[in-house]
Amino acid sequence: MLAHQVEKINESTWRINEFNLVNAFLLEGKKNSALIDTGCGLGEIDKCVKEITDKMLYVLLTHSHPDHAGGVYHFKSLPIYMNSDDDSLKLWGMRTDNGFRRMYIETRGPRLYDGEIRNLYSLIPNDNPDCTSFDYINIDDGSIIDLGERTLECIHTPGHTDGSICFLDRKNRLLFSGDTINRSIILMRQPDNSTKLIKIFHDSLLKIWKHEKEFDSLIIGHGNPILEKSIIKDYIKITDGLLSGSLRGSYEESGFRKGDVIRHGNAELWYQCDS
Repeated sequence: MLAHQVEKINESTWRINEFNLVNAFLLEGKKNSALIDTGCGLGEIDKCVKEITDKMLYVLLTHSHPDHAGGVYHFKSLPIYMNSDDDSLKLWGMRTDNGFRRMYIETRGPRLYDGEIRNLYSLIPNDNPDCTSFDYINIDDGSIIDLGERTLECIHTPGHTDGSICFLDRKNRLLFSGDTINRSIILMRQPDNSTKLIKIFHDSLLKIWKHEKEFDSLIIGHGNPILEKSIIKDYIKITDGLLSGSLRGSYEESGFRKGDVIRHGNAELWYQCDS
């Protein structure tokens, strides 16, 4: 079976690359370890984790989209942490079982995976586990995950989803941002094209930027995992302009993305996105 690729970010942090489709991250402290996100659930991420560490494992979800929570079925006996605002996440008709996994391979695989796409289909689990069926412990602003001489502070950053959480690792000066901050961000279309969600996301960006002296780099959910934090200012410029009316994007279709998009600096925001 194909194995996940592992890349060391520092002496106690690893990127677990699910075939270039999505990132998960394994962190070690003195006593415990944490897995931030679980990928789509293709292959055996649990075996990958065990090859790196034998310390007690916590599973932390940046949000409950099935490309980040799809592998949680491997870890249901362990403590799983998520913000409760994502408990009943509306997925805009998106499947949350193997139907999603197949769709993800079909839409992302040809662009991102550098091998034979048919090999990815062989990694779909036989028992069709659902991405949303698991018990979890609620986390919110200020919640602390203690790994032993390494703590992660939870920052609630709604926008991409209502319950999106970033994890601030002050010791290593890293912010794990999931899909809250990425090279390209999706905010779904609102009734009457309301700017309410843009304002929510704008406020989350400002909240993150208040911590900017406490981290050097963003660790993100897709693609090259390390991103310069200056991109946050690019997104703040975009959302501020959209809210004031001084900026406006245009409708585009690109791959699986369909909606209004605007770009500034290194940032790309799909802010009234239909898919």
